[in-house]
Amino acid sequence: MNIYLKNFISEKFKKPGKALDLGAGEFFDVAYLKQLRWKCEAVDIKTGVDLEKTYRSKNEPFDLIYSNYLLHKLKNKKLFIQTIYDNLKNGGWFFIHTFDQSDRNSKSDLSQIYLQKLLAEQGFKNVKIKLFSYYDNEKNHKHWHKILEASGQKNKK
Repeated sequence: MNIYLKNFISEKFKKPGKALDLGAGEFFDVAYLKQLRWKCEAVDIKTGVDLEKTYRSKNEPFDLIYSNYLLHKLKNKKLFIQTIYDNLKNGGWFFIHTFDQSDRNSKSDLSQIYLQKLLAEQGFKNVKIKLFSYYDNEKNHKHWHKILEASGQKNKK
């Protein structure tokens, strides 16, 4: 599981809830959360969901929505942020990891300032964004990445 996501969940949640993984990939994070008794939904192109379009779960609202290394690939980032907002319950949290535009190994056009703007326009609160370096030690990788981590909360109405 993404260790940063694991730490975020430990910090923000006292008990298991409902989570949505947008861009689940190999479903590793979902498997881990299910072991912790979270109710999970995961969508990805493999499940027939194109996240370049609006996605609305039949099972919402979610306590947590997270996405790892997808946002930088999307053309319509604003629509993706809207998808997070629409599927998150009031007071629920989101967590995003994505590549920053300064990452030499990715073709991201996403900056910290632009991500902050998208999240502010959507009306999220308690938004935190940080940029950090991470060494990718997986087979055939062995290089550094510049990662943007964003988290925040949907305003309670």
